[in-house]
Amino acid sequence: MQESSDIAYYFDVLKRRKYQFLIPAGAVFSLIFILAFVLSPVYKSTATILIEDQDIPQDLVQTTVTGFVEERLQAISQIVLSHGNLLNIIKEFELYPDLVGKYTTEEIIAKMREDIQLEPITAEVTNQYSGRPGTATVAFTLSYEGRSPQKVAQVANVLTSLYLKENLKEREEKATSTFEFLELQLAELRSEILELESNIALFKEEHVNELPELLIHNMNSMERLQRELDKVQEQIVSLKNRKVYLEGQRASIDPNLRIVANDGTRFPTAREDLEKLRREYLSLQSRYSSRHPDVLAMKRQIESLEKEVDAADNLDSINREIKNKEQELTVLRKKYSEKHPEVIMLRKQIDSLNESLEEAALQYSMFDSASDVPDNPGYIQIETQIASTELEIVEAERNYAELSNKYASYQRRVVNTPQVEQEYKVLMRDYENAQLKYQDINNRLLAAREAKGLEQSQLAERFTLIDPPIVPEKPIRPNRLALILVGFVLSLGVGASTGTILEFMDRSIRRPEELSAIVKYPVLAIVPYWETEIEARALVRRKWIMTIVFLSTVAVSVVAVHIFFMPIDVIAVKLVRKIVLNF
Repeated sequence: MQESSDIAYYFDVLKRRKYQFLIPAGAVFSLIFILAFVLSPVYKSTATILIEDQDIPQDLVQTTVTGFVEERLQAISQIVLSHGNLLNIIKEFELYPDLVGKYTTEEIIAKMREDIQLEPITAEVTNQYSGRPGTATVAFTLSYEGRSPQKVAQVANVLTSLYLKENLKEREEKATSTFEFLELQLAELRSEILELESNIALFKEEHVNELPELLIHNMNSMERLQRELDKVQEQIVSLKNRKVYLEGQRASIDPNLRIVANDGTRFPTAREDLEKLRREYLSLQSRYSSRHPDVLAMKRQIESLEKEVDAADNLDSINREIKNKEQELTVLRKKYSEKHPEVIMLRKQIDSLNESLEEAALQYSMFDSASDVPDNPGYIQIETQIASTELEIVEAERNYAELSNKYASYQRRVVNTPQVEQEYKVLMRDYENAQLKYQDINNRLLAAREAKGLEQSQLAERFTLIDPPIVPEKPIRPNRLALILVGFVLSLGVGASTGTILEFMDRSIRRPEELSAIVKYPVLAIVPYWETEIEARALVRRKWIMTIVFLSTVAVSVVAVHIFFMPIDVIAVKLVRKIVLNF
């Protein structure tokens, strides 16, 4: 009974507050309804672009354009959506006329960037190298929003063309720049290799006998020369010993022949006469005084013979010393130049000896002696052997000097070989590194040339337009029907809230229980409200007005839907089709 009373009470409140409910609800619904049809329609034209892999397998030809697709899309977007490109598009198609003059160019371009959307389309793929599953961008959509369907489609087509062209341009430029860079690197390496080859050739020319590959040859040559030096040294020692022996024999032989008379007696030589006179002089001194005429005459004869013999000995001694000095000079000239101090000093000594020889020869020529030219065959033979031995000694010493010079030269080569080898290894290492780098760059250049041809023939990864932008048939927003439904629900909420708030704020007594609670007495009877005839006619008039307003609103709504949203006949056909398909 209590529940029925509450329901009746609520119906009574609804009936009593119907205007407080309907007026706010109608106002809100009318406002949203008008707003739904006043808002400008926004159209969207979308292009779908497929990212195709290169036609030729990457195992055969690899492209030089690397990196993630998303990164390249962002880079292309920065170029396509640049200030200059967007400004040209705005001017070409006269976009945003309502914003021109009210906002700056930068703000209008920023608005256009907001109206352009690029959304990647991903797919689950398996990495061909690691075998792990992942996602990859296989395509992307490019959209543009605007108020004019024709301009939206035109701008979307222009943007799509820019993306396609910029992708081709970017890939070709990267392939070309890579190829040109590698060509420049290869040319620089070629020049570097030529310079290294020239340095190596010059180094070999400067150290032709000190190269590492000649070390064994140089050491073998040193051993051979050492053996030859030892052999020549032994030969020199043997020849000198022979000379000493021959000189000993020569000393025991008189250089002059003894003059023999017809009776077989031999005439004495000056030296023998000198010895004889010295013996006789001693005998005379024992018998006579030093002033005896015979003693003085004998003494004068002895002094004359001594001068003659001394002059001959002095002449022979000077000749032998000159020969020895000349041999020393010959050896020194093999080692040093004419301006060497030892050579100059030795030449001065020889000149001095020659002067002494001339004086000795002049002094010896004053004596009539038969001993100035040896005439003893045995003595002459010994002299010839000594001269031959001296020549052999000179030749052996010259040969020894030459071998010593050669040995020293080979020794310097062997000593310098480690340092030369180190420098040579540095040059060869640089040369080999340059060769390896040249080969590597050359291989890269060949790959870059193939990649460049791949890009120019458009056989590499490329953007393919699979769904071109078209003129949109209906706007994407506002969704007028949804907006009207939301407005209807919102108007009901506003009306209910307004009626409820007014009811709670009204302190009038509406039920017997409220009156009984106030006066503390029970209610005896309830007298109903009696309407007058004028009030009844006013009520009927208000009902007719409400009906006309409702029908007018419905008619205006139908016309608005037909004009701004979709023709009524099309809606009817779609509705019938859905009903048929459902049943």
